[in-house]
Amino acid sequence: MTAVTYHIAPPGWTHEDPNPFTADGAHGPGWSCFRIRDEEDVRGTNRRWQNGLYAFVVGRNYKGGLGLATDVADFLRYESVHGRQCIICVPADIDAPSFVERALAETPAWSVVRPADPKWLVHSTTAQGWAAIRACGELHSQARLRREGVAMPNLGGEWLGEPEDYAEHIILARAGAMAPEFVVASRNANRMITSPDTPYEPGARLFFDGYRLIRDGLIVRDGLHEAKVCDNLPLDPYLIAAVTPADLDPAGQVAAWTPSTFCLAALEYFSARVGEPVPYEHWI
Repeated sequence: MTAVTYHIAPPGWTHEDPNPFTADGAHGPGWSCFRIRDEEDVRGTNRRWQNGLYAFVVGRNYKGGLGLATDVADFLRYESVHGRQCIICVPADIDAPSFVERALAETPAWSVVRPADPKWLVHSTTAQGWAAIRACGELHSQARLRREGVAMPNLGGEWLGEPEDYAEHIILARAGAMAPEFVVASRNANRMITSPDTPYEPGARLFFDGYRLIRDGLIVRDGLHEAKVCDNLPLDPYLIAAVTPADLDPAGQVAAWTPSTFCLAALEYFSARVGEPVPYEHWI
């Protein structure tokens, strides 16, 4: 893997400050940041800030406090692959150099199944997207779809200022995560939707064999998303189930779905399908 380099932020610095490692304080597209805030909360925010820095900012208790060191290691490895210089910013009581070096040393390669890895991964798409996916037998990244002539806006790039390489990947989440439904709702409405109770038209929730994707070397880990796959993701042999509103409500009795109701109903359906409970993880 590409050699990892990084910069430790000076005391008191935050992701909204000028770049302490350039003469003019500029950040630009060649820089990124992973910051752990000194607050005990579960929130995580990723976007390009007013100073031009793309940063992922989390509280100490992000995802219940699980795996922050692993996330930092994956973030650094991914950013290094894409040629960005990364600033690491942690609370004052953490020895940053030791923390980062230990994280890099103890975090396995992307193709190794880790104890905290979910068995099942999910990707949600619109009804039109699911029809196209079934027709060609695989998912394509936003960037590839645009190259193929499909009108596909880069919502992450337009709304969050994500680096261009993000659009070259298909984003996957834990099977119980609600966030994929926010993406579908936002795409349908052409505006950012993050409320779990917003009425929307779900398409299909696609459940994949996460362990097999990892072992086959398809999974890319960026420290931000649960997992992603570069360029294309074949349905065969990785798709376990595709759940649509018709599967959950064949009689058409549901007046309106929301990200919350569809996610929970699809999760219950999938759990029955695989014969084991799959946890609902609303914090993602």
